[in-house]
Amino acid sequence: MESPSPLRGLVRRGAKGTQEVVLEKKMRTRAGSAPLWMGRVPRQGRACPCAALASRREAIVRTSSLCLFTAATVLFGGAGSSRRARAAATYKEDDLEELNKLFAEAMKLSDGEFDPADEAWSKIIEFSPDTSASWSNRGTFRLQRGKFREASTDLARSVELEGGPEKADGYLLNNWGNALGACGDWDGALVAYKQAAAAGEAAADSDMTEIAEANHALGLLQCSSDEESLAEIRGLLRKDPSFLDMKAAEVAALWATGNKGAAEEAWNSLQNSDKDSGLYSKRFAIARVQGRWPPRPTAALSAFITVQNKGNAVDYDGTVKTYEFK
Repeated sequence: MESPSPLRGLVRRGAKGTQEVVLEKKMRTRAGSAPLWMGRVPRQGRACPCAALASRREAIVRTSSLCLFTAATVLFGGAGSSRRARAAATYKEDDLEELNKLFAEAMKLSDGEFDPADEAWSKIIEFSPDTSASWSNRGTFRLQRGKFREASTDLARSVELEGGPEKADGYLLNNWGNALGACGDWDGALVAYKQAAAAGEAAADSDMTEIAEANHALGLLQCSSDEESLAEIRGLLRKDPSFLDMKAAEVAALWATGNKGAAEEAWNSLQNSDKDSGLYSKRFAIARVQGRWPPRPTAALSAFITVQNKGNAVDYDGTVKTYEFK
């Protein structure tokens, strides 16, 4: 079994320096039902952006899961800042050319051995140490490779360069929450998800808000705040009844709270949802969420499927843990 990947709400840099979410929002049947990790796609039928969206092995184009950016977006960092724009104006054309070369090299190496790729991303930080994107790119790469504490440090620095959580981009905050959760700091992760949701609301970005809220709900379930998690999951489903991963999460939360009859009803509702619901059949459901959900919610769904009060899941350290439910 593969350990959970913490790449929930993974981001990439857009052409104008803004961060675009690379979520598994539209289920695909090709390439082993792999997600399409390329920007925004329609809301209907999406799987959860939570708990990592997909393991690296599921990605159609793995390198697109990194924070993609051009030289301009490195200089500008996150969403358009006049301060960053003024700073960028001081870079010479030769510097921009060198920066593009460094980025191309980092992207080329990112699908190979860790150390050369990490060194390549580090060179970009050395070249442009005061831009948020430099740190968020290396942080996201490290997050992808399971270097959780190092990733958390990089992403925290990126948030700092954005001007703190109150000014940081929502997708950056969401990724920071993912790193914190993978390190076991779920209190910090839940705060980061709240901040990410607030950033989404401020930017009128409903996708970002929903991503962070879904991650927050699963984080609560990870922390055994089952009733609170269930309330948030149902709130998300009221807003978006086609949110398949939240339908599955509702099953897990209901089973965790001991509401077995209600869990069965929620499961039947999931199975009858739409053509993509087959990906959440008893045969495929755990494989669908393993590596995208935190371990305790995964274990709760496993316990439901096996009709037991205990469930197993792989933790972020690669060990299999057993969780007991009511």
